[in-house]
Amino acid sequence: MKRCITVVVLMMAVIGLSVAVWPHQSALAAAALDPNHTYKIVNKNSGLVLGIATATGAVADQEVDNGATGHLWHFISNRGTSYKIENIGSEAILAIKGASTAAGAVATQGGDTGTNDRIWQFSDAGGGYYKIVNQASGLVLGVSGASKAAGATVLQWTDNGTSDHLWKLVQGGITYPDPVALSGDSMLRDPSMIKTANGTYYAFSTSLNPPYKGLEMRSSTDRVHFSNAGFVFKTLPTWTNTYDGGTGDLWAPDISYHNGKYWLYYAVSTFGSEVSAIGLATSTTAAPGSWADQGIVYTSAKGTGYNAIDPCLIIDASGKYWLSFGSGWRGLNVIQIDPATGKQLASNLTRYHVADRTTSKVLEASYIYRHGNYYYLFASIDACCDASSIYHIIVGRSSSVTGPYTDKSGLAMLQGGGSIILSTHGNVIGPGGESIMHDTDGDLIDYQYHDANNGGLATLGINLLGWDAQGWPYVH
Repeated sequence: MKRCITVVVLMMAVIGLSVAVWPHQSALAAAALDPNHTYKIVNKNSGLVLGIATATGAVADQEVDNGATGHLWHFISNRGTSYKIENIGSEAILAIKGASTAAGAVATQGGDTGTNDRIWQFSDAGGGYYKIVNQASGLVLGVSGASKAAGATVLQWTDNGTSDHLWKLVQGGITYPDPVALSGDSMLRDPSMIKTANGTYYAFSTSLNPPYKGLEMRSSTDRVHFSNAGFVFKTLPTWTNTYDGGTGDLWAPDISYHNGKYWLYYAVSTFGSEVSAIGLATSTTAAPGSWADQGIVYTSAKGTGYNAIDPCLIIDASGKYWLSFGSGWRGLNVIQIDPATGKQLASNLTRYHVADRTTSKVLEASYIYRHGNYYYLFASIDACCDASSIYHIIVGRSSSVTGPYTDKSGLAMLQGGGSIILSTHGNVIGPGGESIMHDTDGDLIDYQYHDANNGGLATLGINLLGWDAQGWPYVH
């Protein structure tokens, strides 16, 4: 493989997309990799489109274009010169079977594990065609035997200049809708929102800027204009000093209402540390300064193999309380909660492992939501949290809170599965840190993103969340 060089061809505000090109060739047209659109990937030799079935492990092939969602693809920036290629039908990532580096290994799909066989570079071959290069092997995407037949397998091969190694990108529709246009003070991280009995919306969030004063609050009467409402605590709980070094930097709140009280779980830690804790505060009004801290709920320490941050409370169909949490250190976990105390149920000390990635890449911000007969585990993956963030949101589902969770293609979330439902598009950079709520107009997903139109500042995003005929969520 020839050595690639990096050429920055487009600055979509602060995204900083760049692509890899061969030294003797021109830069890839930046618009061709706009993450705001879907694409058909058309083979020059056959005129057929790259397609794949929805099942995990399905083999990619070339097919007659019949408008199926399995023929549509979406490019997700992996920073620098590389991209992940997501299929719209399966919401899985184009990969090489077995992560093989051998010529002839077939193209397949799987979860967004972050491994190099799922990362691709584009090289401009001229005339509107591109070579699609696998990062792990350095080989190019082609068609078995240079076949022109529909159904021929797509694989990786040594770049020998044949036309079956050339692909055209044909732009389709918009990938994701923009979030609702907000006004006022909507700069925040890790939002969790609730509508109180008097109609006031409160958005709770992570400490944003030093000097930190704990969890922040914003209020709204219409879910559009938000105002700074101050802080959760009048005085920070002293126990938190053990976990954040006395900075007052509290993270990732989760708000809910039960039996006449608002419950607010939150995390305390320092960046990159496994020494973490989850706390709980309660209030009868949810108003700023009205919160009484209930102390530590759960902790982690160096070497425990899990991280006690990013909590989320879920009540199952039988009325049992559960708390999901985790980041790094073997992914996401669930414990059972005592509804009388909000802390771990003494009669069940099991920690259920529900999601992981096969690499050390980020998996965090769990949120479990019950819809119909399933529990849906939402999570955020990949690097956060700045104007070059590649954070994005995935989901899987299970008939039990404690799993096993699988994604749309059937891949277990413990094996790196997770269907992608929201990623960078337009000015929305690195959406993640999500939570779900129900309102009069349906289910909502609220999340943070970095606004490319506003200096890359962390911003509240709100979209409606719909459910397709198979019961899978989508953003609209």
